Amino acid sequence: MSFWKITANNKPEKVSATKLKNEHILEKHLEDWIESSSDILGEALLIIGRQIIIPEVKDRLDLLALDPNGNAVIIELKRGKMADPIDMQALRYASYISKWEFSDFENQAKSYLGNGEEFNFNEHFENFCVQSGVDEIPDINNNQRIVIAGSEVKDKLGSVALWLFEHNIDIKVIEIDSFKEGDTLLIQPRTIIPLAVNKFSEVGKASKGDVSKPWLTSGKTWHLEKRMKTKTKEIFFQLDNLIRDNLTVQGPSFDQKNYISYQSGNYNWLIVRTHANILVLQFAIKINSMDKTQIANQLGIEEFDTDDTLSEKLNLPSSINIKNRNETSDRILLRIKDDFDLTKPAFLNFLKDTIKNSSKS
Repeated sequence: MSFWKITANNKPEKVSATKLKNEHILEKHLEDWIESSSDILGEALLIIGRQIIIPEVKDRLDLLALDPNGNAVIIELKRGKMADPIDMQALRYASYISKWEFSDFENQAKSYLGNGEEFNFNEHFENFCVQSGVDEIPDINNNQRIVIAGSEVKDKLGSVALWLFEHNIDIKVIEIDSFKEGDTLLIQPRTIIPLAVNKFSEVGKASKGDVSKPWLTSGKTWHLEKRMKTKTKEIFFQLDNLIRDNLTVQGPSFDQKNYISYQSGNYNWLIVRTHANILVLQFAIKINSMDKTQIANQLGIEEFDTDDTLSEKLNLPSSINIKNRNETSDRILLRIKDDFDLTKPAFLNFLKDTIKNSSKS
């Protein structure tokens, strides 16, 4: 792709193309640039580490980041031609990072971004998400993504990366074109995998619904395939069967972005907020009609408070809270993880009690 400048006499002049290695640019320089402005990679990223050594295997990854959806982003950089071993490198790093707990990310961010004991990773990550336009703070490390950037992609790497992308591995490959204008180096990053969708490709086609809101066109697929991991999906199916077999309610309804609902009469009796590794069950009940400690003891789970930090909430097993909504009603928040036993008779009795004590009854 050519790069042009328009001179003072309104004449276009072609800017000379160059290569990063010809300008003595090293991987270190690429890291410096992206560390300073991750927008070079075409998205908002929170960099939390550079040249990270994985202790058990002595591998070292270039940059580690989090995106606004809580995904871990492994960034690998090459100043010259990107050859095929780099894809295996990146996949290895993604496999290592997939095993990290919240505390691993917290410790890594503290060592990289922290300024003494006052650094609060929870607050830092939440601020990043809010600034990126995310309404609901996500869990961390729901998924792992790979970004590979360099000056030229070899056919072997391009073929492997495209195959991985087509098989639902979240991988992005960016070619960095470079140009020289006097002493000034100009770069132009281009995402080549996945290829951008041509904005004219849908012109004239029959409408297929609002593809920007997939939960409206295929809500069930959206929640089961896009928001839940396999274990969480199994928990939801078990919950759904329990409700269908024992309670007279309508649902489930999948047409909302963040939750699945069940109706009793003409109101939402149960809202199930879906996440990768957890389901959050919400019930609206009459004020002071049910006790948090008593429910926790009956179900054999922990209690949590809304004032707990994000770290504390994520590290809790299945847990419950009840908070006041208004003068007449409270809201139960029941966080279900894979340690929760839905087969307990006490859980079915709890569901029945929520209907009996519903704020709409």
